Amino acid sequence: MFVYLPHKNANHTMHISPAADPRMKGEMPSDWVDDKNEPRTFQIEFVRGKAEVDDDIGNYLVKQGLAKKSKIILPDED
Repeated sequence: MFVYLPHKNANHTMHISPAADPRMKGEMPSDWVDDKNEPRTFQIEFVRGKAEVDDDIGNYLVKQGLAKKSKIILPDED
């Protein structure tokens, strides 16, 4: 899945650890933790505001507001 930075069209590196996020409830993908059940950290490389990630990571980024599913940037509503 492709995700896009919500605020800029630039190169950017993001580090996330979704299994350590206290907002995460319930089941999560097994690849988010290591063999010792410790949260893994993922590095996402955005090139010109776009990154290709696993669907689970992409959905997490979108749900947390860290990325968008579309590269269309709409103006903020007041």
